[in-house]
Order: sequence, then C-alpha cells, then structure tokens
Amino acid sequence: MSISIKVIGSSEVESLAKLSQATFLESHGHSAEASDIENYVDFHFNIEELSKALNDPDIHFNKIYFNNQLAGYSKLILDKPHPFTDITPIAKFERLYLLKDFYGLGLGEELLKHNIEIARNHQQRAFWLFVWTQNVKGLKFYQKNNFKIIGEHDFKISDKHSNPNYVMLKMI
Repeated sequence: MSISIKVIGSSEVESLAKLSQATFLESHGHSAEASDIENYVDFHFNIEELSKALNDPDIHFNKIYFNNQLAGYSKLILDKPHPFTDITPIAKFERLYLLKDFYGLGLGEELLKHNIEIARNHQQRAFWLFVWTQNVKGLKFYQKNNFKIIGEHDFKISDKHSNPNYVMLKMI
C-alpha cells in the first residue's frame, strides 16, 4: 500500500477541475435537483475560478494518491475567520474530497494530518469547516477527529436550494 500527497500546481488546473467535479457529484450530486447541482459545479469548479484559487498564496490544494492512482484532494484557506468563533489566526478547511473507490482506506485521515501540518506551519490555531448535516460519514469522520459543532449554516446550492450544514471547529 502506497500513499503519497503532493501539492497541486497551477499547471494542473484542468485535472483539478475534473477531480473537483467528480468528487462533488459523487458526494453531493443527490442533494438537490440535477440542474441546480450542474449549475453549482459549472460555477465553482471551472478553470477560471480554480486558477484564481491556485494562484492565491493563502490557499493550499493538495492531492492524494493511493498506489499511484489519484484518489482525492483537499483545499485549505489560511487566515479565514468565521463569525462563530473569535479564535485567530484560523484556517478554513474548505474541501476534503475522495473518489468513492478510495473510501475506507484511511486517506481522509492522511489528508487531514497533512493539512494540520500546513496550518501549524503557518501559525494557525484552529480549523473550521462546513459539513452537510446529511453527510453521515463526513460527520462521523470529523467528530472522530475532534471537530466540534459550533453552529449551523445554509449552504447555498442555487437561488432556490440550500443544504443545511453544520459549522465545525477543531483546535490544532
């Protein structure tokens, strides 16, 4: 079993777009009407938006491989406060997505640990994130890793649909 984590560079924006779209559709594709999901994916996981993020020094994208196969990715935003906490500096752990074929292999744990190290190296004191209230596996994963629910948030998929999310916090 071989696991490796690598930084996603700006030259990899097209593969990041494909991976982002695939993992979001696998995990949230059933959470709203197909047209709402399609519009959300087209808006948030396009080359232009991802290029901007990849060129922002406060945003860290990493990809994880399992036996030399791309399995998922993460996105960490440094110095991103949330109104539910006054902890500073704090990072937003915006994405931890794996392709379904790679669930249950401990890859989420590895990506989380890797992002904790990045945050610590940038003197962040905590992480916060949104997790869909119906994402049972995600909630279990984050609670097992000492994230605490600190509030709720309506995650807007479209003008007519929002998914209820928890705001979770982890001290690092």
